[in-house]
Amino acid sequence: MSKLKKTLTAIVCVMLTLSLAGCSEGAKGSANQAKEKKQLYTPGDYIAQAEGKDGPVKVKVTFSKSEITAIDILKQTETPGLGDEALKTVAEQIKGQQSLSVDTVSGATLSSQAMLTAVEDCVEQAGADPEQLKEGKQ
Repeated sequence: MSKLKKTLTAIVCVMLTLSLAGCSEGAKGSANQAKEKKQLYTPGDYIAQAEGKDGPVKVKVTFSKSEITAIDILKQTETPGLGDEALKTVAEQIKGQQSLSVDTVSGATLSSQAMLTAVEDCVEQAGADPEQLKEGKQ
């Protein structure tokens, strides 16, 4: 019986060692993923424009290595009280959620889409994949 116990103990020890080794590899992978996430963008200010309902919407988007830090509306001629407010709302949503998958403003869909398109252009200029921001994978 004692040989059987020793053999079983040895097998259990080997299995535990292998499972711990497998776990440590996963932690290394997570660290690499976190590092990649931190370097999503080339930091800086990028400018783009897209056509809104009443004309071009020009924005400046500021990026750090890991996030959108500011979205400034440089020029727009959208309807006062509706289109211009939609631009602000969509910009706040994009920055707050760090995503291009945000809702458009009802009644100001073209203005909302212009903001999304211009920011998407800036994301590309900053070296990131806009599709990841549309899917929520930052």
